[in-house]
Amino acid sequence: MTSRLLDLAHYDAAEALELEDELKALYFDSHREQQDNPWYSPVRFWERLEEMYAPITGFELVAGRIDGRMIGYAFGTPYSRPQAVWKKAIRVYPQSAPETEGAPVYIFREFAVHPDYQGQGFARAIHDALLTRRPESLAYLLVRVGNPARAAYEAWGWRVIGQDQPFADSPIMDEMARLLS
Repeated sequence: MTSRLLDLAHYDAAEALELEDELKALYFDSHREQQDNPWYSPVRFWERLEEMYAPITGFELVAGRIDGRMIGYAFGTPYSRPQAVWKKAIRVYPQSAPETEGAPVYIFREFAVHPDYQGQGFARAIHDALLTRRPESLAYLLVRVGNPARAAYEAWGWRVIGQDQPFADSPIMDEMARLLS
């Protein structure tokens, strides 16, 4: 019998990189339908994590486990171009414009929950655990156009502020923002 109790743990970059096998396996399981696009391969995911995201100061990963099995994760970093995000976000959050011009932004870089555990509240718990302790006043994320997860993000307070193709070989993404404070 399983407990179905979610255990959440926070990891810095060095600790997260030690979770390679678990993270790659979970990434594959949660992106199985996109495996015809090389952007979504576990190898490319790991390259981005190891070479681009983990080296950023302030990297943090939250992993959720049930009975010792990793069922989900989320990670992010402070964002290096906050002004560009605020320029778009103030159209949606005009009340924040005067005092937040150029304020730091947190980018919610990656989020995955195993399909067997989706729709049960675990994703929200992992999401919230990553964002709750952030000192930034705005969070930013990119979600693939057409991704059903966008509805969950909207229910959790995220708002669309634009679209972007962050890499030449990546899909077009909806840009979303959420006030944190």
